[in-house]
Amino acid sequence: MTRRRVAGYAVAAVLIALFGGRWVAIRFTEASWFADLGLAGPYWSRQLNDVGWQLALAAGAALWYAAQTFAVYRSIGAVHLPRRVGDLEIAEAVPRRTLRWIALGLALLLGIVTAVTFADLPDLITLARHATPLGFREPVLGRDASFYLATLPLLETLHLIALALVLFGVFVAGALYTLTGSITYGSRRLKVTPHARIHLVVLLACLALVIAWGFQLDAYGIVGGGGGANGALTPADRAIRLPASAALAALALVVAAGTVATLRLKRAGVLLAAWATLAVVAVLGRFAAPYLWEAWHGRPDPEITLALGQWADRYSRAGLGVLDAVSEERLDLRAVVPDDSVRALGQELRGVSPWSLEPGLLEAALDAALADSARPRSWTVTVDVYASTGAPARPVAIAVPETDPLGFERAQRRPDWTALHRGPLSWAGEPVAVAAEGDGAESLVFLSRPDLATGSPAPVPLARAAGRIRYVAHGADPAVVGPDEAAPPAGPAGLRLGGLLRRLLMAWALQSPPLLDRRTSVADRLLIWRDVPRRLERLYPFASFDAPRAVMLGGRLVWVADGYVASERFPLADHVTWNGDAVSYLRAAFVATVDAVTGQTRLYLRPPDLAFAAGLAAGYGTTPLPSDSIGADLRAHLDYPAQLFTAQVEMLARHRGDAAGERWVTAAAAPEDAKNAERPGETASVQAPLALGAGAPALWRLAPLADAAGNALVAIVAGAARPDGAPALRLLRLPAGQFPTVAAVASRFASAPAVVAAVAGAAGPEGAVRRSVVCALPAAGTVAYLQFLFASQRRTQDPLMLRATALLADGRLGVGDGVASVAEALAAGQGAPAGSVAAAASLTEARAAFAALDSASRHGDWAGFARAYEALRRALGNAPAGPRRP
Repeated sequence: MTRRRVAGYAVAAVLIALFGGRWVAIRFTEASWFADLGLAGPYWSRQLNDVGWQLALAAGAALWYAAQTFAVYRSIGAVHLPRRVGDLEIAEAVPRRTLRWIALGLALLLGIVTAVTFADLPDLITLARHATPLGFREPVLGRDASFYLATLPLLETLHLIALALVLFGVFVAGALYTLTGSITYGSRRLKVTPHARIHLVVLLACLALVIAWGFQLDAYGIVGGGGGANGALTPADRAIRLPASAALAALALVVAAGTVATLRLKRAGVLLAAWATLAVVAVLGRFAAPYLWEAWHGRPDPEITLALGQWADRYSRAGLGVLDAVSEERLDLRAVVPDDSVRALGQELRGVSPWSLEPGLLEAALDAALADSARPRSWTVTVDVYASTGAPARPVAIAVPETDPLGFERAQRRPDWTALHRGPLSWAGEPVAVAAEGDGAESLVFLSRPDLATGSPAPVPLARAAGRIRYVAHGADPAVVGPDEAAPPAGPAGLRLGGLLRRLLMAWALQSPPLLDRRTSVADRLLIWRDVPRRLERLYPFASFDAPRAVMLGGRLVWVADGYVASERFPLADHVTWNGDAVSYLRAAFVATVDAVTGQTRLYLRPPDLAFAAGLAAGYGTTPLPSDSIGADLRAHLDYPAQLFTAQVEMLARHRGDAAGERWVTAAAAPEDAKNAERPGETASVQAPLALGAGAPALWRLAPLADAAGNALVAIVAGAARPDGAPALRLLRLPAGQFPTVAAVASRFASAPAVVAAVAGAAGPEGAVRRSVVCALPAAGTVAYLQFLFASQRRTQDPLMLRATALLADGRLGVGDGVASVAEALAAGQGAPAGSVAAAASLTEARAAFAALDSASRHGDWAGFARAYEALRRALGNAPAGPRRP
């Protein structure tokens, strides 16, 4: 054996060891993790299913390409390669055996590339095999909606695979025939041997059949989310594109038959004419004709337009679960209400949490309150309602501090591996509870268990039952548990490191070399994928999950996340934006819980139990628990799914299902002060514990809708979880033209002297201010608008804390320490309520006016001097009598 051959074998062995060993290490670590969770059986079943389908695809593609390469091989007489012997150059024939191995190797390589390219095929097959009918049949092609959600994506992928195989087959065969001299060009004409001509013509016939299949699928694609009006059908789709798809499929079949017929005719002109006709008609039928029809046809038939619009309304609402789930009612609200109703606003809106609008500010305030510089933190803050002993339920913010690994990457002195992976820094900190009412305190009020009613100026850790918090909401590195720490009950114990081979594979998979040295031992256990998002993604890849929320259940911290089933293929429906994607079908079908201490993970079906979602989970070897097995304590903290609510609000703004034909828009609260300029057009949604109508108080998620012109609010969408956990959606219609939009109110807040003075007084000359979005809430017979003002006296040292609340109701605007005080002041007829904030505002106005007076005097600006003088008189209460605007 020559040295060159030995070196080649060595390089191949190293590459196989690197890539193959890495693959083996990852599969071994995954299998060990699933076995630790008691899910070894479903894991191996899933792996065998995926590998089986990928091998089948690779084998099928390899056989197809082998048929092409061996067809070329049979046409080859002999291949000669130049070889130099001394000073002589001779032509040496390549052995036939070598040519066969080259043909086989090329086919195998292309087959593997095809399988890798379409690695998602097993998931699509699983989806199609386990889909159950939705009982919602579209009227155009007569297919159930589940066909578009589950079967159509598989058919389109199979068509794409077939198209790729045929096109690459034509390319490979044509290239090989050219290299071997079966296709040549000379004397201004293309010369093709009979063998090559038959082979290429058969491939062209196969291509025509695949194109015909594509045109047939094109009709399903138009109905299933591919229409011209944001997914829904248009008159051009109905009149041109759908009939053209069927006609083009028939024409492609004729071209396939004509291509085969040219084998006997031996006329290249006929073949070229057939394919040119197909290409021209395809362009005209799919693109030019619909465009020209829309441009020249004029106004379409009103009856067809009305029917298509009704279909779009119905199917768009059905795709997002608001066809039958939403209840519409008209609220008897008035813009002007009695003073008693204004006073009642203080009690009804007291539970609105300012921290739910600005959770990032609470995180900064908690960092300052804890004053722990041992580690950079990333907080998870969840605002929810908790019942207190002997007191009504109150909004509480549960905050969990976690180690931020990226913060250590930016730090100058990074702790060693042991501190980050098995020391205190590897675990989350103790959760704390903070009072979250909007009735205004300048400092945080910490609460304690069991009744969450005892206030304290210092952090009070919540009680935990069984040790440290191991499972967190943000990204977390693997952690090592020593043999002296007992495994938590009813939870995974962790992966035993064991001998050298196990440790090598785990270290290789996790890219963590310290697992091999003396910092770990064979008796240690390894906890991996401890962050809840990645944990749920690996366990339940068939669903997408919200960011986890921290919930206290029976004294234990539990992470709760809503799971979604989404698709862009719901028939005849518009698309909305969800997680950066355009979807037309969205269901919050699952609820996942992860115990923060033990890691015990459960998946529930959310009522109403969706058979389609249950079948999808079964295809992955997962059996979700039925919704009636959700405990009462967990049901009490099931929120209305946030991402579902946002998508439903957008859909209801376009399609609310009545015959008025009026379009609404989602109201936006864009604070106009410069400090909030990075949040233009933010949707004004808020969570508030309210009693809407005659129902009991519940935690409602609210979002306002404005008319298309943006002149007034027309409705408020409200969503809450029912006692059984099912989402309940209500569309609350407002009297026409009586209530301004949140954007208009935000502008009024930004320009109101009382608000401007409160902002200046709360911040001071060295401080900073941030305003929350404006939220509109139906309460006490009217619509109240709230905005919370956060400020700090020293922007570089102090966190932004809640300093004031602005309220607009009954046409009056007020600013005060809290909602109750502002409402009482408004009812008493005071435009700006008295109190510490109002006093500070007057003093700040005077200071600002004096500074402007002094500046105008030094610069000789006597007009500005006069304006500043009048401002100073008003601030000191010496303004001349007369009407004064608030």
